[in-house]
Amino acid sequence: MNHSPGRFAQLDTLRAFAVGIVMIHHFRDKPFIFSGFGSVLFLVLSGYFATKTLIRLRGEMGRGDSEGGLALKSFYFQRCLRLFPLYYLVLFLTLLLGVKYAHTCFWWNALFLSNFKILLTGEWDGRFSPLWSLSLLEQFYLIWPALMLFSPRNRLVPLAVGIILIAPVYRLVCLGCHWGPIAWSVAPFASLDQLGSGALLALCTSNIASRALREALLGIAGKICVPLFALIMVCKGWQVSLPGCAIYINLVASLAFIWIIHKAEIGFEGRARLVMENPLLGYIGRISYSIFLLHSFSELFVPHVGVFKHLMHSDLRAYVLIPVSLLLAHCAYQFIEYPIQCFRKKHLSTTKPEPILGSLVTG
Repeated sequence: MNHSPGRFAQLDTLRAFAVGIVMIHHFRDKPFIFSGFGSVLFLVLSGYFATKTLIRLRGEMGRGDSEGGLALKSFYFQRCLRLFPLYYLVLFLTLLLGVKYAHTCFWWNALFLSNFKILLTGEWDGRFSPLWSLSLLEQFYLIWPALMLFSPRNRLVPLAVGIILIAPVYRLVCLGCHWGPIAWSVAPFASLDQLGSGALLALCTSNIASRALREALLGIAGKICVPLFALIMVCKGWQVSLPGCAIYINLVASLAFIWIIHKAEIGFEGRARLVMENPLLGYIGRISYSIFLLHSFSELFVPHVGVFKHLMHSDLRAYVLIPVSLLLAHCAYQFIEYPIQCFRKKHLSTTKPEPILGSLVTG
C-alpha cells in the first residue's frame, strides 16, 4: 500500500465510511438506516477539500505568487487529472462491452449531465445511476471556484451560507409542487447544503473567518446537529419520521458531518483514534473514488453459478460484492490513480513563472 505522508489519516477513514455506506446501500434490498448518507458525507468532504484548495490558491494570489487566471486553470486542471482518467476509462470500457445503459447514457455521463437525464426521464440508469452525484459535483465546480477566487474576502462566508440555504428552500418548492423523490435528490439545487457546508467549514477553519464564527459554527454543529441527527436515525430505525424531516434532514446531517470532519482533522483521541487511524480503513479511503466508480460493475465479475448464483439473489451478496469492489478499486488505484497523483504532485505548480529571457516557460 502506498501512503501519502501529507494526508490526514482520519479524514481518509471518513472517506472509507462514506463509500462503505454507499456500497451497503446499493448491495442490499432491505432498508439500511444510513442509506443516502454516504453520498451526503462524500459531498460535504468534496466541498471541504475543494474549498481548502481554493483558499490556498487565494493565498498565493494575495502574495503575488500566482495570478487569478492561472490559479483557476490550475484548479480545473488538477480536478481533471484527479477525476477524468478513470472516469472516462470506465465509460469507454462499458460502452465497448455493451453494458446495459452504457450506450444510451454515454453522452449524458461524458458531459457530466447524468443527473439531468435522470430528472428528465424520471428513471434511474442501472449501474450508471450513482454517477448523478459526480455530475452534480462537477456542476458545482463550474461556479464555486470563480466565486472563491475573485469574490471579496468579506463576502465568502455569506456566499457559503447562501448556497447552503438554497437547498432547503428548493426542497420546500418540491413539497409545494408535489415533485417526486428523484427531483428531491438529483437536481443541482438539492445538494447545495452538503457542498456548501463543507465549504463553510473550510472557510471557518482558515484565516478568512473569525474565531468567534468558527466556534459558533462548530457549536451549532456539535451541540445541536449531531444529537438531532442521531435522534433522526433512531426514529428512522423505528420507522418514525419527525415532522418536516425531509426538508431539513440533509442539512442537519451535513452540519453534523462538518463537526465530525473537524474532529477528524484535529484528531480523535482514545479508542476512536484506533479506529480512525486504522491503516486498512485509511487505504480504503484513499481508493474510495475508484470504489465509487467501480462498485456498481463488480457483479459483472462474479460468476452466477452454484453458490454464487444463490448469494447474488439475496442480501448476502454484499459479502461477495464488497471484496470484489475493493479488489477492482485496488488495481485501478495502483495502475491509474496513484501514478497520476505522483505526476501531479511532482510536476504541477500554481506559482506564477518567472520570465527567462522574455519567455514565459518555466524550468
